[in-house]
Amino acid sequence: MTDFEHLTLVILISSAFLITVAWLLLLRPIALKIGLTDKPSTRKKHSGDIPLIGGLAIYLCMVFFMLTESKLIAINMGFLTATSLILATGLIDDFKNLNLKLRFFAEIVAIVIMIKWGGIEITSLGDLFGLGEIQLGHFSTPFTVFAILGGINAFNMIDGIDGLAGGTSLIIYFVLSLLFVTTHYTNFLLLCMVLAAATTAFLLFNLPMLGRKKAMIFLGDAGSMLLGFTICILVISASQGAHKIIAPVTALWLIASPLLDTFAIMIQRIKQGRSPFAPDREHLHHLLPIAGFSRSATLVSILLFSLLLALAGLTLDLVFNAPEWLMFSLFITVFVCYQYNLSHAWKMLKVARYLQKNTSNKRRSLNRRRIITPSLITMSNKRRVSERRNNGDRRYQATDADIKKFNQSRFQNAYSPN
Repeated sequence: MTDFEHLTLVILISSAFLITVAWLLLLRPIALKIGLTDKPSTRKKHSGDIPLIGGLAIYLCMVFFMLTESKLIAINMGFLTATSLILATGLIDDFKNLNLKLRFFAEIVAIVIMIKWGGIEITSLGDLFGLGEIQLGHFSTPFTVFAILGGINAFNMIDGIDGLAGGTSLIIYFVLSLLFVTTHYTNFLLLCMVLAAATTAFLLFNLPMLGRKKAMIFLGDAGSMLLGFTICILVISASQGAHKIIAPVTALWLIASPLLDTFAIMIQRIKQGRSPFAPDREHLHHLLPIAGFSRSATLVSILLFSLLLALAGLTLDLVFNAPEWLMFSLFITVFVCYQYNLSHAWKMLKVARYLQKNTSNKRRSLNRRRIITPSLITMSNKRRVSERRNNGDRRYQATDADIKKFNQSRFQNAYSPN
């Protein structure tokens, strides 16, 4: 990239950030007035009504650049139409809990629009089993619908603590930007940069920072669905077609964290005889605080986990050129381990609590040794006893019993009659 292109990119990122901030400040009082807020409940522990406008602000920023930036216009109107339907569905769900079947129907319609009008489709799964490339053929459209539907709802389901869905999306946008910057996908690079800048602006209002102790704004279902949809489209674009830059299996590693958590939870619910979409508090971001992690430690831990998985997939693919069947086998192994630990979470929590209790007890014991000293033991007495030690062994140190005995003898000598 030339210096001019670098400058243009910096201006684009800065503008996207500032435009999103402006939209958030403008929409917040409106959302409070019309009731587009998230209210505390038995499952939601925040205090006060929080506006659900994060997704709307990100969408408005994206639309502005898609209508004004020539290279983004090239993405076509199919993408804009599909994302608009996704956002509208999420906003209705935020205002009034939408029937699950209606929400899925709207999401499927948006995905079909993206496939038929936008030209984004999964046609190949790569060589997952070492038997040759798997071409989907007539199953391409239904498989793409299933995959994107799963991705959308995976991001929706991990949106349980402040900054998790937004932070995970930001990591993926950043990784994809690094991939697109070395290819001819200039339009997708710009889209990634715009979405990354807009998501960063949202996190500024969502995370407790700048003296705030709670979030000012939430993503809402509209936001988590929008982020999940755009990430799925970008990942599919990077892993399909003649000009693909990553193997199809690498796409799983890029979005591994939400996929692992969502599908592990759904399997667990089905085993318990519940609906796989039934709400609960058994996600990883719910279990870590129970184990003693703070909210910030929980967030950082899961984001680092997401980053490590994404980098592991890219390293295996682009650096070591690992076979796709091996990458898929490793991913399944990670999923099995994750699912086992999640299904046996009570054991993991017991171990975590024991370790935490043991560590805290050691700290208390250490502090007690530093602060509390036995009665009648003074530093001067320790020094005197040390001075009277045997000169033949310079390593000798007076014990507490020696010091106590020395003090008692001094006391008796002081008050004994002559």
